[in-house]
Amino acid sequence: MVSIIIPIYNRAYLIEETINSIKAQSYTDWECIIVDDGSTDATVECVKALIKADNRFQLFERPKTITKGPSACRNYGFTKIKGDFVQFFDSDDIMHPEHLKLKINAIKDNDFVVCKLRTFSGDFNPEVFFKEDGSPKITQPLNLFEAFVTGAFPMMMVAPLWRTKSLKPYLPIREDLHILEDHELYARALFTQKKAAILNNELIYYRVAGASSTNSFYSNVDYGLISYFKAKKTVLKLSQTKPVKLSVLKMTLGFFRQALAERNFSAANKCLRFINENKLCYSFVLKLKCLRIQFFFAIFKIIRRGDTKFKPLFKI
Repeated sequence: MVSIIIPIYNRAYLIEETINSIKAQSYTDWECIIVDDGSTDATVECVKALIKADNRFQLFERPKTITKGPSACRNYGFTKIKGDFVQFFDSDDIMHPEHLKLKINAIKDNDFVVCKLRTFSGDFNPEVFFKEDGSPKITQPLNLFEAFVTGAFPMMMVAPLWRTKSLKPYLPIREDLHILEDHELYARALFTQKKAAILNNELIYYRVAGASSTNSFYSNVDYGLISYFKAKKTVLKLSQTKPVKLSVLKMTLGFFRQALAERNFSAANKCLRFINENKLCYSFVLKLKCLRIQFFFAIFKIIRRGDTKFKPLFKI
């Protein structure tokens, strides 16, 4: 049996599409654990009405003694599952009708199976079930952990179907992170050797919403910056290889440049401090480039303009 875990908060206007896509699965041996995070709209009433005739769904309210947030809800939901397989899912996303069936057929003796995702916004059009968008194929990497943490093997929270016993040792999900909680979890899980199956089919349709935590981070660098540092510290504790350090360095400099665009010099300083404290500039050439960045950063703080002109100087 597949156990689907969905945290939910104020989704009264979207949850019907998600629940109906689960009901429409051609693979029928599943349970769906929904954990409400204290919704203040009609979400709970909507869910109760939608699942009333199907006992494969279970609705729980997050206990008040548990930290608020999707990670806490997922952790709580995991304590309620009965399945040999677990699929995390979001309350505004859509499953292809063959999603679970294809994953169960593909997992075989692997620890997890991952599929492609397609993003969408606004109303969902089921016609996308019948045509792929031509996005690049997911390939099997030689080093699964390194490919994941460097971004060569992208895997969001909802992408894999896990064997419950393969994921359980790495839970709970960190509840102190606003963003990258899936990255931190999967980094720990993939650091010990795992076997993965790959489905190059778009089986999950991922709604891009302006109010998401990730979008909040990319529009306001202060939001989630500490969570980013914590997640990447986990990665760096696991591995100090050059590709890993270089990927963290480049991403941190990306947020450094975003901080400059926002004139948020405090956040920019935090990024540079993180780079120095974790010795991400591991070669003489990188050290010189970082010194150049620090020099022009000092000038930029004084003149406070010329973003386009300075931008190439803040890259490595």
